[in-house]
Amino acid sequence: MILSGVCCARAQDRADADSGSSGQMIVTQRAIRHIEERHWPNSPAQGAGKFSPGITEESLRQLVLEACANGRVRQNTHGRPGRIYEYDFGRPIGIGVDGSPASRLRVVVNRSNQLLTAFPF
Repeated sequence: MILSGVCCARAQDRADADSGSSGQMIVTQRAIRHIEERHWPNSPAQGAGKFSPGITEESLRQLVLEACANGRVRQNTHGRPGRIYEYDFGRPIGIGVDGSPASRLRVVVNRSNQLLTAFPF
């Protein structure tokens, strides 16, 4: 699935982010499966932010769209290629690693604008 018009490097961000953005983000089943296995409300994964109960694939896509359109963007960490988008929704969207309510979403995409992960923090 391709989400058009999201996670494209905005003009002011291009100097800080990796190039290669096509203006579209590719969301693969592999990425969705990773997010569901690690960050879904019923996931047993330790040390990971979890989305609130009731999250669906469609509502996840909408959160990702909004975070990429309105959030702060920076290069990925530890020399890894790609970008990280972070956005505060101003309302709880899940819980952080410490179990407290989380209103922020972190979205990680690779240099080809392919979604790698997204999680509340």
